[in-house]
Amino acid sequence: MASHSIANNKNTAIPTWVPEAQRANLSRYATWQKFHHGVRGRPGSLLSGLPRYANCVLVAGCQRSGTTMLTRLIASAPGFTRLALTADDELDAALALAGLIELPPESRYCFQTTYLNERYEDYRALGPGQRLIWVLRNPYSVIYSMLYNWQRFGLNELYEGCGVAHAAAPRLRRAGLIWPLGPSRLEKACLAYRGKVAQIRSIREMLSPEQLLTVDYDLLVNAPEHWLPRIFAFAGAPYEASYAQLVRRAPAGKAQRLTARARRLIEQLALPTYLDCRKLADGYPSV
Repeated sequence: MASHSIANNKNTAIPTWVPEAQRANLSRYATWQKFHHGVRGRPGSLLSGLPRYANCVLVAGCQRSGTTMLTRLIASAPGFTRLALTADDELDAALALAGLIELPPESRYCFQTTYLNERYEDYRALGPGQRLIWVLRNPYSVIYSMLYNWQRFGLNELYEGCGVAHAAAPRLRRAGLIWPLGPSRLEKACLAYRGKVAQIRSIREMLSPEQLLTVDYDLLVNAPEHWLPRIFAFAGAPYEASYAQLVRRAPAGKAQRLTARARRLIEQLALPTYLDCRKLADGYPSV
């Protein structure tokens, strides 16, 4: 069975098969800012709709770690349905998993769920046929991308959800104030990265080995022909050798593009957590 999409084109209007009430939710929460204020803040699980998709695959990890690429690659495999209701397939997924829209349950999906942030306890809802792939990536590349390739809202949301709790100094806990009264963007990125990456320690206690796979992104992009078959086997997805050609190798030398101060702060605040959690990734010796 070939992969297919439930919408013809990401630039088209919301598909007509979507019920009116759900079309209204797609319009009401058409941005991540609206999702944050209207959905994240309400009581209940952000994965309340998860039982509807009994054999879905979730892909998560720290933002800017290659999760979008991997999600879309798996979603393109035979037997999966690519999600493209609106121009933002990841926001569509968040609304479906929150139960605000209902996708055809007979299809199989791969959802990107990095947006959970502080709500990672919701992963306890994973059923026996569902899978979570957690992606780790070195902090130099991730933090560089946070600083230079990411909108302010995304970093602020991640810091408030995952970084503030790891901030020792009172200044760093003043998330709404700009530096020097509050944290700098670099401090936010380092602490947010540390808090988000460290979640894998708790998540692996929630889920069985059959439900969770931890992947090191840098290993994946350097040898996709080796790692992708293992990832697809875990996901229960048919693998084709041509998929390896779709993996984009990240530009080298991002650590060198960072200032000396940035590298020092990353090595102080973020790198130890990455090195510790990397031991949990497939391909590294267990400790």
